[in-house]
Amino acid sequence: MTEKLNQLMRILDSDFSPKHRLRMVLDDEFAATIDQNDFLQIDPTYLELELSPLSPFFVKFRQLVIDAYPTSRGLKEDELGRKIHLFRSYLDLFYLNYIHQYSGQNDFQRLLNFAHKQKIRLDYETASNYHNRTRNDVFYPRNMKVQLTRNSWRPRNNPARMVEFIINIDRGKFISEWNSYKLTADGKVDSDPAHYSIAKLESIANTESFNYGIPRGNYFVYPHLRKTHYYLDVQQPKDSLLRQRAKKIYRSPRGYQHGGRFADLIMAGGVKDAKAWQRIPFSRRAEVYSAFIEHLAQSKMPNWGINYYLSSTIRYHQYTVV
Repeated sequence: MTEKLNQLMRILDSDFSPKHRLRMVLDDEFAATIDQNDFLQIDPTYLELELSPLSPFFVKFRQLVIDAYPTSRGLKEDELGRKIHLFRSYLDLFYLNYIHQYSGQNDFQRLLNFAHKQKIRLDYETASNYHNRTRNDVFYPRNMKVQLTRNSWRPRNNPARMVEFIINIDRGKFISEWNSYKLTADGKVDSDPAHYSIAKLESIANTESFNYGIPRGNYFVYPHLRKTHYYLDVQQPKDSLLRQRAKKIYRSPRGYQHGGRFADLIMAGGVKDAKAWQRIPFSRRAEVYSAFIEHLAQSKMPNWGINYYLSSTIRYHQYTVV
């Protein structure tokens, strides 16, 4: 795999135009093709590729996408853009493979150990409602979103909030489409929606998603980069039939700011927020979450996370993590 990665880096650093380099990476190196179910298939030998979330491959690939697709049409501009949109799933796989090699009692602990070793700060403060899709209205968040790198001041090759992880708050397990996918005899992903149960579709609906643009979050973004997240990540080309079906069954909730019943539990408090929520008995969670939503909606205060709310409320103070 080392030589393959070196070849990929040589292409990214070459003098060809951004689109030409992207095409060389996808078509020549990964042999990327869109199948009959609108799923992007790649050379199966790459499915075991392990790349650190801090690998220069990711940030250089991201910059090429930003350079190649600067207009409001984003990745909807052409067929290459559609492939790039679908390819983000494999970028997720490569860094998930890498984090899985770390020691830890669960995926979240492995990620924390990685961040500690690399001396980087994780960002917990971007909304996770698109990763808490559900089939019913009886609801409180099960998953949290964690992104890295937390912030960057680079005008180019900016890694801010590029890589993301969706993590079940209680189990500390990554929620990913790659937990559900099956492989065919020739090593490709089985993309037929009929081959997946409704239960298997949940992680496909709530999966992580590599960001080509730079999400605003609560941190600085240069003016010339502020629309990149919307152009490249929010207004997407069509997904595979498999993910379309998953998102049709599992719907994302509306935020409390818009009259909905969703607010993130895990915010600036990070690990403390997660531990505080884990302390609350399952029998009381719906009650606590409802009170939390009402507090945010009525107070008009920023959401500083569930631990902050618990610490400021006598009724639930016993669950606070100091």
